[in-house]
Amino acid sequence: MKGRVRSPWALPGLLAAAVFAAACEGGGTEPQVAEVVVVPEEALIVGEGGGQQFVAFAYDAAGKTVTAAAEWSVDRPGVAEISSRGFTTGRANGVTTVTATIGGVGATAQLEVYVPRIITDYEPGQRYYGRRDYVEYIPGELPLVLASSHGGRLVPDEIPDRSYGVVRNDLNSLELTLAMRQALIDLTGQAPHVILSHLHRSKLDANREIEEAAQDSPYAEQAWREFHDWLVTARATVSADFERGLFLDIHGHGHDIDRLELGYLLTSAELNRPDANLNSLDIVARTSIRELGRTSPIPFSRLLRGPASLGGLFQERDIPSVPSPAVPGPGDDPYFRGGYNTRRHGSLNDAEVIDGIQIEHHYQGIRDNDANRQAYAAIAAAVIREFMLEHYGFFEGDSR
Repeated sequence: MKGRVRSPWALPGLLAAAVFAAACEGGGTEPQVAEVVVVPEEALIVGEGGGQQFVAFAYDAAGKTVTAAAEWSVDRPGVAEISSRGFTTGRANGVTTVTATIGGVGATAQLEVYVPRIITDYEPGQRYYGRRDYVEYIPGELPLVLASSHGGRLVPDEIPDRSYGVVRNDLNSLELTLAMRQALIDLTGQAPHVILSHLHRSKLDANREIEEAAQDSPYAEQAWREFHDWLVTARATVSADFERGLFLDIHGHGHDIDRLELGYLLTSAELNRPDANLNSLDIVARTSIRELGRTSPIPFSRLLRGPASLGGLFQERDIPSVPSPAVPGPGDDPYFRGGYNTRRHGSLNDAEVIDGIQIEHHYQGIRDNDANRQAYAAIAAAVIREFMLEHYGFFEGDSR
């Protein structure tokens, strides 16, 4: 019966009842089954030995539920095996069809098994890809991590369009991130760590919690996990090699004012306050640069908008920014303060030593064409290097 429940996640009690019923022996009159539905309709197992429960629902011609045990099979047992209760176990990379038969009526679902390559040592400069190349990680040597979550262009049919949340891309932000990587190599001789989502935002928003980001697509969920797992890997590498470091989340905004918006998780109202208010420990503890604020000898307000702040250094090179000495707060104008990535991968929480800043770039003159991207990237590389020299002491051996 089309339109009936298709997802067990929405009705966990029904799922449990169906699993129980599938284990029971049928008796009495042979059930008159008109339709069988298998849920989920498609699934992804990650890793050899991983599992996925399938459940079959049977209905008679009147649409009433028929309680009867299903017979389960897979057409490629080398990819996955299935138990009498519909539980599948991944064996090798590939796709197999799961079939449930009840009362002579069958229904199918698709199961993919994806076994990622186990990597114990990442080589700087080598490009690593997740499933179907949706996510990319380029390890680096610097105590710096760059990420682009909203600049991908891939729109695979296997991932449904997201039905809620923002779906418009940050145009050319992925290309801008790669230009910044190259500019840092040109300036310092070494590369930052870079994580890229190549999926269009209509398919995945990697700067959101997984529920909103992937919206129940197992393939988008896998890409989301790869993106954030590689961010964790990059941050752990920086922490192990340098004990401290910086994560920059690269985005693009469409606000009317052409300026960078630097997000530290502080609201517009908080940034609009006087310096004395920003210097409180309570403010420091609620930011994504908590570690830097905790250890820096200068007042926190100067880290946010003083001459040697990120905004101050961009301003010095004629790139308008907020917060900065010239624009200490956004006032009543729109402003992005930082999102999921900055909260999760910055130093907001105790014991986190990698600070995080979200950089929202305006379009005109920054992202609009390759020449402007290259010019901005060279400026950004110089600003990042100076900022980290000033506040972290890194790149000291670099004589450029």
